[in-house]
Amino acid sequence: MNQLDKNIAMNLKRIRKSRKMSLDMLAEKTGVSKSMLGQIERGESNPTVATIAKIVDGIRVPFEELIYPKTESVVIIDNEKLPIYKSQEGAYQVRSIFPYDRHRNFEVYETKIEPGEGCESFLGDDGSCEYIMVVQGVLTLETDEGTYEVAANHAIKLDASNCHSYYNRGIQKLILNIFVAYDPIGIQK
Repeated sequence: MNQLDKNIAMNLKRIRKSRKMSLDMLAEKTGVSKSMLGQIERGESNPTVATIAKIVDGIRVPFEELIYPKTESVVIIDNEKLPIYKSQEGAYQVRSIFPYDRHRNFEVYETKIEPGEGCESFLGDDGSCEYIMVVQGVLTLETDEGTYEVAANHAIKLDASNCHSYYNRGIQKLILNIFVAYDPIGIQK
């Protein structure tokens, strides 16, 4: 059974049970036989697009809800265990805490910059806006419009399409949480 068939099997069963429906009731609503629905839920059948269309029409759910894996309602993330998205040895490292996905128009990064070091913005010109929260240290943000000093427990908002760089001119490690919000029309990912 491939991943798509697994997703359909798990999601169909989850949706049916959440609505307190029997296979008979589901068959009646969808026009798909009870035996076929049972095979789909058990992962014993590879449903055709026409069968999937009957199911989503019958139970009135978006196609995506049936084919994509169900996301957990609570997810705890250990930033230190996340892979490094971008780095320069001894200067900085960036981890993607919440990467972009189709259900939300934002990403969240953690950026750590060593004293005396800096890094260029790592985002493209795509209609995004950055919300930068300084967790530790003092951020020196250089843009085409000027230089800004932002201390710990403060935040700054900027148009990410403007060239900018992050610098740590302090004596302790600089830690930033960068929230990137995308204009839904401008998303090119």
